[in-house]
Amino acid sequence: MLRDVIQSLDYSRCAEIALGLFVLAFACMAYGTMRLSRRTTDRFASIPLSDRVEDPRQ
Repeated sequence: MLRDVIQSLDYSRCAEIALGLFVLAFACMAYGTMRLSRRTTDRFASIPLSDRVEDPRQ
């Protein structure tokens, strides 16, 4: 019985759903990045260059 249920499942839409979720997540990240101010962006960009540990959000 379980074998019949597994065989009757249709996985053809899984790729489209996964692609849609990826595009949605990418769009949310791009929107969040575009909303950052210029000052915040500069502080995030300088993290690898500074020797002291700092939180760029403060």
